[in-house]
Amino acid sequence: MFDFIYGNIACKNPTTVTIETNGIGYKLHIPLSTFEKISDKEKAKLYTKLTIRDDEIKIYGFYSLEEREMFNLLLSVNGVGSNVALTILSSSSISQFESYVVSNDPKSLQRIKGIGKKTAERIILELKESIKSILPFSTSPAETKNMAIISDAIMAMISLGYAKPEAEKAVSKATDNIDVTEGVEVLIKEALSCV
Repeated sequence: MFDFIYGNIACKNPTTVTIETNGIGYKLHIPLSTFEKISDKEKAKLYTKLTIRDDEIKIYGFYSLEEREMFNLLLSVNGVGSNVALTILSSSSISQFESYVVSNDPKSLQRIKGIGKKTAERIILELKESIKSILPFSTSPAETKNMAIISDAIMAMISLGYAKPEAEKAVSKATDNIDVTEGVEVLIKEALSCV
């Protein structure tokens, strides 16, 4: 029904945003990744997904088409609902998530809130082939492994109490100083010294 909504941001928080256009305020449920991109904006164009259930109608909003495609792909997995799909998009980038699936890494998926062992295994089984269509190119096994190490380091920093942007910045600095292939423990140690 709606492909995208563009207008003034009336109010926003990490999980929802209200966009006013032509005198109507549309409440959209968003992942944290979208909130981070619109946090300093007064206007926004968000790609949308409308869901209709017996008891509610919801509009989901995404900053990029890739995020919306990933959301739709996640909804195709048996047992993954809208809330879990949003949590996945909020907890990892599309490339990080792809690396977990392609490299058959259920343990990293299980670190995401709301994903247990069976769900993680089902996501990998059902998305391993179709997820490659989301990104313009598929990463090599070495790149996938490096991305998984970086993602694990970021998750470890977050679990130590650092905010996601701070953790990502510290790990990014650390990757400039050391070779990622040295392993996640070495990367975390270096990232802690970069905070």
